[in-house]
Amino acid sequence: MTDTFGRFAATPIGPLLAARDGGLTLATTGATALASHARSDFSLNAGTVGVEFAVWGDDAVTALVGFATAAAALNKALGVDLASIGWDLAAGRLLQAGGAIATDLPAVVHGDIVGLQVVLGAQRQIRLYLNGTQVLARELQLSGPLFFAASLAATKAGGLCLAVNAGQWGPRSDAAASGWRLPTLAASPMRLADVDWLSAPGDSPANLRYEGLVAEGVSLIQELAFWPWGGDPVSQAAAAECVVADADGVLDTLVGAGASGSSVQILLAAESGMRVDAVPAFRCAIEQIEINDDGTKTLHLRDAHDYLDETLNRGVFLPNIASLAWKPQPVVIGAVASIPAMGANSDATSMFVADGRVYVDAVMDRGDLMEAGTYSEAPDGQQVLLKSPPVTPVVVDASSVGAGMMPARLEQAVGDVMARLGREAWSASDCVAIDQATGYMGIGYYAGAAITGRAALNALLPSYGAGCYQDPAGVLRFVRVIAPESHAGPFAFDLSEAHDLAADLVMVPDDAPNLTRRMAYRPNAQALAASDLVTDVVEVPQARRDELTGLYRGQVYGAGPLHAHYQRAEVADPVISLFWHASDAQAEIDRILGMYRVQRYFYQLTVRGDQDLAPLPGQVGRLTYSRYGLADGKPVLVRRVERNPATGDVVLTVWG
Repeated sequence: MTDTFGRFAATPIGPLLAARDGGLTLATTGATALASHARSDFSLNAGTVGVEFAVWGDDAVTALVGFATAAAALNKALGVDLASIGWDLAAGRLLQAGGAIATDLPAVVHGDIVGLQVVLGAQRQIRLYLNGTQVLARELQLSGPLFFAASLAATKAGGLCLAVNAGQWGPRSDAAASGWRLPTLAASPMRLADVDWLSAPGDSPANLRYEGLVAEGVSLIQELAFWPWGGDPVSQAAAAECVVADADGVLDTLVGAGASGSSVQILLAAESGMRVDAVPAFRCAIEQIEINDDGTKTLHLRDAHDYLDETLNRGVFLPNIASLAWKPQPVVIGAVASIPAMGANSDATSMFVADGRVYVDAVMDRGDLMEAGTYSEAPDGQQVLLKSPPVTPVVVDASSVGAGMMPARLEQAVGDVMARLGREAWSASDCVAIDQATGYMGIGYYAGAAITGRAALNALLPSYGAGCYQDPAGVLRFVRVIAPESHAGPFAFDLSEAHDLAADLVMVPDDAPNLTRRMAYRPNAQALAASDLVTDVVEVPQARRDELTGLYRGQVYGAGPLHAHYQRAEVADPVISLFWHASDAQAEIDRILGMYRVQRYFYQLTVRGDQDLAPLPGQVGRLTYSRYGLADGKPVLVRRVERNPATGDVVLTVWG
């Protein structure tokens, strides 16, 4: 369920103040002293909650931020009475009842981020943060529901503005991490099974009743989200579906309430066993509940990683930069070439690069490398400061990992994506294993517009020939596509026509429509036009011009033999990888071409009544069949699994 964050209320509001941009910003409507305040659109009275502000404008930082009760008069500044408390940002004081209750706080200047957190319990406490660092914690003498609030003073309309973080930028402190959110009611769990079942009094949890409404078990689907050279990635790497017999309307309330996104856990347990011994089969979320008729409903379930569809960008630009107002801040992961630098002030001597710290290796104005000493990095590492105004366009080579254009290993890149989303249900060990197996130095990724976590992963993983899937516990796993005959360990399964298959095997050639001999590396975040470059061919020689105006800085060629079925790869356009180093791209394209020395096939097979058969995508097994060259048995790699744990029916799509 989407969080509802607090904003400034348009009304009621104090004199000469206006809530703008849907309550995301607060500004003065004329010249005013600290004589009124604005407050949030809803109050909170429980939990640990917080709020974060950014301030800007032509006038000095004459502002108070804090909390107020409903009794606080809006035509008074914060902290003048007992009904409110205010942090005087410029003077470094905490005010209440007309006096200072704390002094010597750090002074706040334009561009700083301030946070306030409050513990709403029996013993209330207030905590203040400046740029992520806690600067004060003390007892709070305010009772009842609280609003967050602010007072501004300015010499003119819009002379001072304040933005509240309602999710536009990543939290800079524990205050924003706590958030000022409307509380949501916790739904009572609904427990279903394929038979009526009651956990034993000594079980954990005890005496839980499961309604036996699930008909014919649950169909579970897991597949790799990416297939090398095989087309677009799938949007969902996991799904499930089941039919529920619901003549009594047990699920009617859930349907009416709109259950999309609600979490679902599927467990396997012996009918005579204990609930505590149940093993996880799947974790997912409700996509929709389809009403078939008065007696049955179909539950359509999607993977448990809905958060991958959330925006990855840490924040948006505030309205103090008119040309960039509310645009997403760019994402930089690893080493990236030709990052467009955006003017952050009137003469573009301050230029914004990324939404997090980067290490700048080169700065180019119209393609001409700027000399050391003509620019510097801002303390936050997100901007480049120039000694004189540029001609523009300005592009930057930089890395989010370290100096010297250090690329991101797969573990670092995926970890960055997950950290931005605030999630931990992913396998770092899988990524480490891929890093160790490849030995690649790493990649770089740039997104100048709003981008989702799923789209970012779909961009990162193909360079390694890897895909992701969801395991039974709901953890996002990562696996590299390899030639199954190169697998050295034990097989995950050994299936044969004589003993296991319930239907004829279906064979489909792998046409590898995107296969190519060429792999590009070091893609430009922004490819410059020829007219963007200086005309001096000495300062910017032709080779450099070609690098800057292309989609990428270089490409490699794989010269290994290819099966005749894949001759189109000889003239195909290069695939653009995210590698920074040519050696990484060369090794990967050689590996992929090596897999297609022989013609590859997909095989679909069906097994019935085997409840122990539960292969996972990326695992390698052995398949024996009387046709298609499989009579002696061949290793195959699992791409897709569709299974019903209750019936033991399994449909596999494998590759070999």
